[in-house]
Amino acid sequence: MRKIRFIAAILLLTLVCGVFAACSQNQAPTGMMDVTCEGEQFILYVPMTWISNSRSGVSGAYYTTADHSEQGQDLAHHSKYWTITAQKVNDASESIDAYWEKLSAYYKETYEAFVVLPHKGPSAEYPEGQIYRKTSLDIFGDDAGMCAAQVYVFSAKVKEFAPDKELTEQQSMSFTRKYCQVIAKAPDGSGFFVLTYTAREEDYDTFIDTFIYEIPDETVVGEFIILNEKTSTTAPKLFEDPDTTDDMIPASTNEMPYRFYVPSDWRVGHTTEYPSAYAPSGSANVSVNIYVPSNEALSVDAYWEGYCLPEYEAVFDSLTVSETVGEGTIGVDKDAKNAKTYTFDASIGGKDYRYAQTVIVHSSLIYVVTYTALASDGSFEQYLEDYNAMLDAFTFR
Repeated sequence: MRKIRFIAAILLLTLVCGVFAACSQNQAPTGMMDVTCEGEQFILYVPMTWISNSRSGVSGAYYTTADHSEQGQDLAHHSKYWTITAQKVNDASESIDAYWEKLSAYYKETYEAFVVLPHKGPSAEYPEGQIYRKTSLDIFGDDAGMCAAQVYVFSAKVKEFAPDKELTEQQSMSFTRKYCQVIAKAPDGSGFFVLTYTAREEDYDTFIDTFIYEIPDETVVGEFIILNEKTSTTAPKLFEDPDTTDDMIPASTNEMPYRFYVPSDWRVGHTTEYPSAYAPSGSANVSVNIYVPSNEALSVDAYWEGYCLPEYEAVFDSLTVSETVGEGTIGVDKDAKNAKTYTFDASIGGKDYRYAQTVIVHSSLIYVVTYTALASDGSFEQYLEDYNAMLDAFTFR
């Protein structure tokens, strides 16, 4: 479960600065977020439970979880992952078929055991099988309409690396990954849009329906938008709450399945990945994350003890968990949510931090509200009342 490692990284990094991800002026579909890099001629939306990769310069996202396979037992940190990416490729090929022929030749040369998986079996028309199926992408702007696209599926053997338990060297492993690639020629003829979903062969079916259906409505492909003009970085639109007071302001966007409010003197971190806010002094922050468990009956205790603690013990230089665990309700409606707050101290990189992490189970999802503060200057105690006010104001849609 690498989602926890991502949270652990946030615990430290969000103290330093807010992360401003690229986002368009269009409102994201319900349950999805914009992971488009600045300057692209498209908008890519992915499920909110994925992790944006836009900071790397790639428009896309990934989903990751711990690998408990026998092959990963001797590794310190190993995970299997799913990725979704989109790019505009400048290429002079006259058609999608011509571009695919060039692209597949590159794959065959680059990857071991590259195999195209036919969409349909052999027939009189396609004696070797039809290698693609048709779909379409939306065009937004003056030339609004649909852009024809073709879907290709293939597999290839690739190498992945992970550190051993002693963290002294990287171990190499070979896996067969399966790919679904959607290709459309740009309406102005300037190149091709390429959307790619990939996962290990045995895990491919887990999220393929999220990427594309036979009818791609409400999927990543179905919500993909081709633009007439390139995107620019703007702040996401926060929830416009008529009941907002001078004391509390919203820090969550319209697309979030909850409302997260913070004191008005805190700075809201504009990001499509997770909502966050920073104390006036900059020495404390609060962030919210969502985890989708594979086991719908997963309890707060099982999540904390089975996933959080082992991950934190591996990430931090030292870790001390308070024996006092707060348990009770959360939110303005004071519904009987299964929620607990864990307090712990940890050090990393020579600095000491104190955390309060509230874990909530709601509608088969796990929500984690994390309060992080420097341990040496009294910041944790200084802003603890503010954190409790955020929990009191937290509500589900």
